[in-house]
Parts: sequence; structure tokens; C-alpha cells
Amino acid sequence: MVALLVVLTILALLAADYLLLRRGRQAEEAESIALPGLEPLSAASTHLPAGVFLQPTFTWSRIRSDGDLLVGVHPLLFGLVGAPYGIDLLPSGDHVAKGAPLARITKGGRSLTVRSPVFGRISEVNRTIGGETDWTGANGGTASWLYRIVPEQVGPEISSWMRAEEAVDWTRAQYQRLREHLSATTVGPDVARTMADGGEVPTGILSTLDDAAWNTFELTFLGR
Repeated sequence: MVALLVVLTILALLAADYLLLRRGRQAEEAESIALPGLEPLSAASTHLPAGVFLQPTFTWSRIRSDGDLLVGVHPLLFGLVGAPYGIDLLPSGDHVAKGAPLARITKGGRSLTVRSPVFGRISEVNRTIGGETDWTGANGGTASWLYRIVPEQVGPEISSWMRAEEAVDWTRAQYQRLREHLSATTVGPDVARTMADGGEVPTGILSTLDDAAWNTFELTFLGR
């Protein structure tokens, strides 16, 4: 009985997250949004633009001169899902809580929910991404942000954010962690053997896996 209640609770939370982001997508459906492109996963784990903070939520941000945040999703997640993919976003004007659903990357009826690193109000949704990740900073970090957020507070949050070498080290550690996770639990023996021998984690690897693997991945890397 207890196990059944736990399962029902998890399903209810997932349904609430889905409806929240779906509402945002419907509110903006009259406008199209160009999606960030893809990089090899190894590149996303080594190249980091100057002035970028990373958060454990697999988000990144830049602090503008006016104190607002430009917030995007770590390109590792886009690479794992693989192109083509969809993305559900909240509408401008919404308030978001720290840890609440911020964006949902979708493909083939499956999804990964990315959560907000801050409390704040969404003042703008980026509609001019132009298919770039801009992870190398070629456009000054203006091409791949998804939201401009007016944060309630930034100072107390920054201590848990990462930048420069710490951010690179964290990303490399997550890359290795997801390699081990995929090798041990989800992928076929040939792919697992390749990754175990030091080979690249294939772009789009999640698209080859079933619903259970997506759910396990989300709970392991993007959980509440």
C-alpha cells in the first residue's frame, strides 16, 4: 500500500510539471522559436565561455549589468537528446520558484524537465536563438539563452554556482558520471564497450532508450 502511494505521488508530480510547461508552450504557440544547435558531448564538457556560471540544475547563466540573469540549458542535455528535438518554455511574465520546472526538452514523446536555479520573474523569452549553442562565447553569450529572469536575490545563490575552472571540472565530472550511468544501466553492449574504452558518448543516445531509461536519467541527474 505504501509503495502504491509513493508511485501515485511521483506520477502526480510529473503530471503537474508537464501541465505547467505545456501551458507555457500553448501560450506562446503562435510564435516559433529557433532551437539551440548541438555540439559533440566532449566539446560541451571542455569549452566554457568567459563570464558564465553553471548551476547543479544543468543550467547556466550570465549576470547582466542591470542585475538580470540570462539563463540557458547546459548543452550536454541537448546533445544527449539529439536533434531534432522540441522545447517547452514558460511565457514571459511568469514567476518561477527555485527548483520548479523551467524548460522541458522533448523528443519522440519523451522529455527531460530542467529546473530553475533561482526564484524570479521571467521578463523575456529568447526568440532569436538562431540554431546556435554559443557555448564558445562567439556571440558574447547572447545566442543561446532561453530566459531573461529578474531574480529575487542573486547574492545568496552565487556561492553554490560554478565558474571558470570549477565549472569545467564539474562538467567533466558530470560527463564521466553520465557515461558510467549509461554504460551500467541502459545502453546496449556494443555502445557500453565503446564508452568503457574511452569512446565518445554518442550524440542523441537518449533517443535510443525507452521511457524507463529517460525517467531514471531525469531522477538521477535532474531530480528535485
